[in-house]
Amino acid sequence: MSSIPENKRILVIDDNRAIHEDFRKVLADSGADTGLEAAEEALFGDTAASQPKRITFNLDYASQGLEGVEKIQQARAAGTPYAMAFVDVRMPPGIDGIETSAKIWDVAPDTQIVICTAYSDYSWDEMVGKLGYSDKLVLLKKPFDNVEVLQLACAMTEKWRLVQESKLKLEQLERMVSARTSELRNSMDLLQQSVNNYKRTEQRLRRSEERFRLITENAADLIVVVDGTGRPQYLSPSVVHSLGYAAEELHRGSLFSLIHPEDRSSTVDALKSALRQSTDQVLEYRLQHKLGHWRKFEAHASVVKEGETNGGNLVLVSRDITERDRAEKENFRLAVQLQRAGDSGNLATLATAIATELGPLLEAVRDKVRFAEEGTRKLQPLLRAETALLTAATAQQLSPELLAQANAADRATDVEYLATEVPKALAECRANIERITDILAEIATNATV
Repeated sequence: MSSIPENKRILVIDDNRAIHEDFRKVLADSGADTGLEAAEEALFGDTAASQPKRITFNLDYASQGLEGVEKIQQARAAGTPYAMAFVDVRMPPGIDGIETSAKIWDVAPDTQIVICTAYSDYSWDEMVGKLGYSDKLVLLKKPFDNVEVLQLACAMTEKWRLVQESKLKLEQLERMVSARTSELRNSMDLLQQSVNNYKRTEQRLRRSEERFRLITENAADLIVVVDGTGRPQYLSPSVVHSLGYAAEELHRGSLFSLIHPEDRSSTVDALKSALRQSTDQVLEYRLQHKLGHWRKFEAHASVVKEGETNGGNLVLVSRDITERDRAEKENFRLAVQLQRAGDSGNLATLATAIATELGPLLEAVRDKVRFAEEGTRKLQPLLRAETALLTAATAQQLSPELLAQANAADRATDVEYLATEVPKALAECRANIERITDILAEIATNATV
């Protein structure tokens, strides 16, 4: 912090010119004194070196109170204020020393004042009544002692300097406190923004989890999360419905044990390869139902990692294609039968029967499949955005861009409607396909008779 230099400027306000000269002799350096010191040194030796250096002050004078107030004001405006003033009480015909002191403090409140009086015009109580108690006011009785005047000048000019220095330090401290307060306020604002962002992210993640739950619990496809050993970490309700096992039964072992022995080796190798290389895989395999029969599935396998050291898990989205596979086999068998019917001349009758029985069912299946495909297409951007968001949240790498993408995908997708209607459409397709399969089987049986 900066330090205030000494200020030896003193104003003497007295209507007696002789008093001005007395103050000059006590407080100001003079050539006569210097000559005397030289003479003493010549006669008595090096006396100056044995005495302390004399303190001198810069004195100005005023003969009336208003003149003194004006000089105080001018000095303050010029940036060279007086540290103190010696003020006589009686200065006719102008204002007295008490009123002069009050006006000085109006224009320069820090000025130290010594009231000089030889009369009892004012008692101390009367002075206090007009000026108030102040540590800037001292009373000096005339005739005054030179040493007392010098002591007052030294003490009060230093006191003025200390007051200015304390003010400067206080201002500097206030600026430091203000700057620190501003920094803390900015830090608090940033912290509040972070808290708000965290709350918004938390709400967004909660909504994402709810939507995932809604989608997975209503999806006809099997959604399974397994580790590298095939042990399930998550099973959608459709798994229980499709395979007949209770969730507790499936969680106790490895899902790899349910894969058909003919498919198991290739399927497990493909899944472990996907886990090692972090690549997606599309594969087909058969899983055993609790009742003992086999269901065929087409699966899309993706890898999700939760950290740098974590090996990751596999997300399997599997679609039951048992009926589709059966229908394809029936179609092949029907094609063979049609070929035979054509050879025997019964082709037209068979084609009419097929068109009559299967036309409406095929039309309904086609409409439902189109709706399901369109719904799936609409869900894909949201699923990708939500998956990226959850993965980033798990890895503590959330960013405003990911949140913005997820919000945009959310606004563009009617999740609740699609999550309810798409499974209904697929269930109706399955029922129609089963009916078509039965009809084809009946036609094929009749065609062979």
